[in-house]
Amino acid sequence: MVDKKELESQIFQRKVIDNRQVLMTDTVRFLISEDGTRTLRLAVGYFYISGLLLIKDEFTKFMMEHNGSVQVMMGNQTNQETVDILSAKSSKEYLEELPSLMSDDIDGILEEEDFLKLVRQWINEGRIEVKVYTGEANYFHAKSYLFSQSFSSSQGKAVVGSSNFSKNGLEGNTELNVFGQDNYFALNDWYSEIWESDEVESFSAELIEIVKGKFPNWQTGEPYKTVQETYYDFAQIYGKPYAELDENSDWIEHLYPHQRIGVIDIWDKLNTYGTAILADGVGLGKTRTTAGIVKTSLDKNPGLRTLIIADNKLKVQWTEELAILGIDSSKFQYLSREKFALSNGKELEQMAQLFDLIIVDEAHLGFKNRGTRAYRNLQIVDQHAISLGKKIKGLMLTATPWNNSRKDVLNLGSLFLDIDSIPSNRHYQQYFLFGNNQRVINKLVSDDVAFNEFWEDLFLQRTRKTYGGQNVSFAQRQFPTVEIPYEPRKNRIFVDNFERISNLKFPYMDAIRYINPERNDMSGDRLKLMLLKRADSSWRSYLVSLEGIKEKNRVLLEDLDRVKNSSNPTSEFKMMLSRRYNLDDYLSKQIGLLTADVSLEDFEDETLLSQYQLDSKIKKRRYFEKISNQIDSIKPNTAKATIKQMYADAIQDGEVLEQLITELKEAYSLVDEKFTKVEENIVKELEQGRKVILISQFADTAKYYYENLLSSNNILSDNLGLITGNDEDNRIGEYPETKKEILDRFSPLSKNRKDIFGTVKEINLLVGTDTISTGQNLQDAVVLMNLDLPYNPMVLEQRIGRIDRPRQDSSVNNIFVYTFPVYEAIDVELQMSERLGKKMAGVMSDTEFDDIVLPEYTSYLEDVKRDKGKAVQTMLDRTVEKTIYNQGTVSEKHSTDYKEANKRLYDTKNSAIKRTEKPVYPKYSFSKNNSSHTIVVARINYKDANGAAISTEERIFDTSELSNSDITNAESHLRQSKIGGISSTAELSKEKSEILLGNELEKLEKYKQKLVDNFNQSVDTAESNLQSLQNKTAEKAALEIGNSVKDIKNRSLIMSKLQEAGLVPKDVSKIANVIRMVDEESELFQYVKEIAANVDRFWLDFTDYAELFDFSRLENSVGAKVKRASNRKANIEKTEIEVIIGNIVFS
Repeated sequence: MVDKKELESQIFQRKVIDNRQVLMTDTVRFLISEDGTRTLRLAVGYFYISGLLLIKDEFTKFMMEHNGSVQVMMGNQTNQETVDILSAKSSKEYLEELPSLMSDDIDGILEEEDFLKLVRQWINEGRIEVKVYTGEANYFHAKSYLFSQSFSSSQGKAVVGSSNFSKNGLEGNTELNVFGQDNYFALNDWYSEIWESDEVESFSAELIEIVKGKFPNWQTGEPYKTVQETYYDFAQIYGKPYAELDENSDWIEHLYPHQRIGVIDIWDKLNTYGTAILADGVGLGKTRTTAGIVKTSLDKNPGLRTLIIADNKLKVQWTEELAILGIDSSKFQYLSREKFALSNGKELEQMAQLFDLIIVDEAHLGFKNRGTRAYRNLQIVDQHAISLGKKIKGLMLTATPWNNSRKDVLNLGSLFLDIDSIPSNRHYQQYFLFGNNQRVINKLVSDDVAFNEFWEDLFLQRTRKTYGGQNVSFAQRQFPTVEIPYEPRKNRIFVDNFERISNLKFPYMDAIRYINPERNDMSGDRLKLMLLKRADSSWRSYLVSLEGIKEKNRVLLEDLDRVKNSSNPTSEFKMMLSRRYNLDDYLSKQIGLLTADVSLEDFEDETLLSQYQLDSKIKKRRYFEKISNQIDSIKPNTAKATIKQMYADAIQDGEVLEQLITELKEAYSLVDEKFTKVEENIVKELEQGRKVILISQFADTAKYYYENLLSSNNILSDNLGLITGNDEDNRIGEYPETKKEILDRFSPLSKNRKDIFGTVKEINLLVGTDTISTGQNLQDAVVLMNLDLPYNPMVLEQRIGRIDRPRQDSSVNNIFVYTFPVYEAIDVELQMSERLGKKMAGVMSDTEFDDIVLPEYTSYLEDVKRDKGKAVQTMLDRTVEKTIYNQGTVSEKHSTDYKEANKRLYDTKNSAIKRTEKPVYPKYSFSKNNSSHTIVVARINYKDANGAAISTEERIFDTSELSNSDITNAESHLRQSKIGGISSTAELSKEKSEILLGNELEKLEKYKQKLVDNFNQSVDTAESNLQSLQNKTAEKAALEIGNSVKDIKNRSLIMSKLQEAGLVPKDVSKIANVIRMVDEESELFQYVKEIAANVDRFWLDFTDYAELFDFSRLENSVGAKVKRASNRKANIEKTEIEVIIGNIVFS
C-alpha cells in the first residue's frame, strides 16, 4: 500500500513519474481522489477500458461521489500487437478498425460485468465521452492527463509525457511523465481547441454498442428503470442549490475544508434568517471560520461595519485572525463583553446606527438567558435598528450552546431572528407569530418538530468526531497518567483535609446568613470545593489560600472585638455589616455592585463575580433593600447572639487554619514530589523534540512551577515562557514579554511567524493558566500537562483544543494529555462533592460558575483509580456528547457528509439523463447488492376518520432501518446500488420482482401505525401550545368582532366604516386575526382591552383603530400568517402511503 503522504511528496516535489519510483497508476489514483477533482481529460495514443480496472476503486468513487466527468481523446497509436496492422493505415482507416480492437480489449475483462455496466451507464449519460483523432496529421502522439474542478477551469493539475492509458503505460514500461500546475491552463486550452474541432469524431455510441454486445442478456427481456434514473429522480426532490467559495481567492487557502463549508453555511443562514449560531466544537477554529464569514460579507458589501463582542483578553487574537484573511482593523470594532453589558441607551442607539453585523463570541456567557442585561442590550440594539429601517445581522459563537435546557438554544437563536423570513412551512414560525418573548420560548421547548426545525435552520454544530472533513485529520489523543509517590505525612494532609475543611465556617463571608438561617451558604460551600482543588493543584496555591482566609478571619476578629467593646454593640454591629456589604456606597451612589468581603484571590476565577453582579437596577435595588432591612431589623438580643456565634466560629476557624498552615510548611520544606515528577516528564518530552504546555487554573500554581523550572538545571531558562491573567506576570525566562510575543515564539507555525521557527527565539515550554485556553491555536505543541483538572470538564476540553486541531500534516499521529492524580486528594474531592452536590444543585444555575462540579467529573473521580487515563477520556467524551446529542438536536444537514451528498445530488439534478423506454415499473429500479439497502421515497397522506385530507408529508424510508429518514443515508445507499443494477427481466424475472416489491411495500404498511401515532402526538403538542399562547383578552376581542358582524342592526354601520377604510366584508376575519395576535407586552394591548370591553366603540371609532393597527396592510400582517391549529387526528385505516420512487435491493 503506497503511503499517501509520501506519494503526495513524490508527485508535488519530485514531479517525475516514470513507473520506477512513482507509478502512473498511483498518480492517477491520487489525483482523481482529491476533493477538488471533478473532471479528467485524457489525450493518449490509445485508451483501453481494461486500463480503468487498474484504478477501478478510485475511478468508481470519482464518478459516483465526485459526480466525475471524463473526456478521452485518443489517436491511432496502440499497443505493439496492433502496430503492424495500423502503422500503414490512415486515421480514417484506423477508425474503421477501432471497434474490433476495442472488442478484443473487452474480451479480456468480461468477468468485470458490474463495472462494465457502470462504464456503459456513464458513457450513456455523457459523463464519459470518447473521441478519436481523425485529422490530417500522421499520428496523434499526445500523452496528457488533466485534472480539475471543471473542464473550463483556469486552474488544475497536469501530467504530460509518454504514458498511454494501458497497463504497460500506467505501470509496466519505464516512462517519462512530468507533473505540473503552471502549465495546466495552456494544456487545457490546447485540449479544448482540438476537442471542439472537426479533427476528432465521437466514438462514444460505438463503444456502448461494443460493451453491450459482449453481454447478450443485456439485450433481451423487458427493461427495468436504471438505478441512475432513480438516483436522478431522488436528486430532483432533495438536491438543493449550494454555494462554493471562489477557489481563486488568496484568503481561501487559510481555511480548512470544514471551515470553508461553515463560511458558506453560516453566511446563507445570516442572509436568510438574519441570525446564525456557529456551535462548532472546541478546536475546530470558530474564530477563523467567522473571519471567513466577515471576509465573504465584505467582498459582497465593502461598506459593511462589524462589531465584535468578546472577552478583552481575546482582542489581539481576533485582530490577528481577521488580518490573516486580509481584513483591516478599520472594518470592525471590538468591544468587551463587560463594556457592552454596561452600555447605556445612547451608546446602544449609536451601535444600531453604525453596525451591520454583530458577532458575539462565547455567547453562552451572558446571552443564553433573557433576563441578563447583556441579552436585553442586544435586543435594544436590534429593535432600534429596525426603527431606523435597517436590519442588523447577528452571529453567535459558542462550543456549548446549551446547558441541559432547550431554552438556552431558543434564547440564543431568537436574538436578531427575522420572524418575517421564517418559511411558512416551518412549525416554529407559528409560535413566533405570537411574538419573540419568553412565553413563546417556554411553549416552543416542548414541541419536538418545531424545535428540531429551529435547530436545523439557525445552528451549525460540528465536532472533531462528526465533521468528517477531507484532507485533514485529527491526531489520536493519548492520556498518560503519572501517579505521585508522596511521603506518608503528605498523604495524611490530603486525607485530613476533608474533615478540617468541611468544618470551616468562614464567618467573614456573607454574615447575613447568621441573621437569616434560610439564607444558603453557597459561597462558603464553593470555597470548600475550591480549597480542595487548590490543594490538589500545588501546595503553594493551597498555602496562599489558607493564609488569605486566615488574614480575613483575623480582620473579622478585630472588628468583632471593636463591636463587643463599644458602648452600643447592636448599632456598631449593624454598621460593621453595612460596611461589609458596601451599603453606604450603594445608597450614596446607587450603583449597586455588591462587593461583600469575598475576595477573588480566594478563587482566581473571574466568573465568581457573576454571583454578585445583579443584573438590573430593580434587582439591585430590591437586593440591597432586603439586606438593608435585614440589618435594620436586628434586635439587641439577636445581635448579641450573632456576635457571640461569629466570634466562636472565627476562633475555631483560626485554630484549624493555623494547624493546616504549619503542617503544610513543615511537610514541603525539603521536597515537592509532584514538582519532581512533573519536571521529569517535561524533560522527557522536550528531549523527544515535543513542545509542552504546562497548565493550571490557578495563577499562583503556574508561577510556582515556573519559578522552580526557571531555576532547574535540566531546562534552559530562555526556553520557557509564562502567561497568566495578569500581564505583569508574563515573561520569557526572567524578562517581561507580551502575551502575543510569548505565544508567537512558542507556536510560530500556527501563528504564521515562520521568521521565528527554528531560530534561537523559539521556545518549547509554556507555563500558563486557563487564560490561554480560549481561542488560541497552539498546535505546534503536542503535549499538554494538567497540574489540576477543572470541575467542569468542558474547561479541560478547551485546554486540549489548543493543540488538538485539524491537521494537514498527518505525521503528527498522537497528542499527549498528561494528568498527575493524587488519589488521596481525589477521595476527599469525591466525599466533598457528594456532601455538597445536592445542596448546591438546587441553588446554582446556567453558567454561573465555570467550575461547578458536573456529574461527568464526579464519575471521573469514581473511575480514575481503576481506569486511569481512560477515565479522563471517558469524562471528556460524555461531556462533549451531552452538548451535541442531548434531546434530539442532531441535524444531518450540519454534517460535512450531508454537504458532500447534496453537492452530488444537485450536480446530478442539473445534468442530463437518458430515460429507459417503457420500463417494467416507472417508479422502481432494482439492484443486486449485498451492502446496500432498499430506499423508498413516499408521500404520506394523513386523513381523518372520514377520509378527509389533513396533511401531506414526503418522507424517505430505508426499509432496513425504517426510522432513518436521513438524506445522507439514502443518497449513499442509492449511489452504492448503482453497482449491481438490474437492466432487464433477463436478469431478474418479473414474477420475482413483484415478490420483492410486495415485501418492501408490506414493511411500509406495517410502519404506518408509528407514523400516524407520531403525527397525532405532534398535533396534540402544537394545538396545546399554540392555544395556550393565545391571550384570553385578545381572543375575546377577536370573537367580539366576529360576532358583531352577525348582528343585523350593526351591518350598515360596519359596511360604511369598512368602505371608508378601503376594506371589504371578507376583511373582517383578517381584522379579527390581527387583534387576536396582539401580545400583552405590546403598547397596542390597551386598545385590545378596549375592544374586548366594548366592541361597539371599536366600530364607531373604526377609522382611529384602523390607523392604530394598520389595517391597510392586512395581507402582510402577522394575523394573516397565522394558521389556526387543527385538532383533527389521523386515522390509521384512511391514511395512505403513496410511493414516489424506490430502488429495491436484493442479495
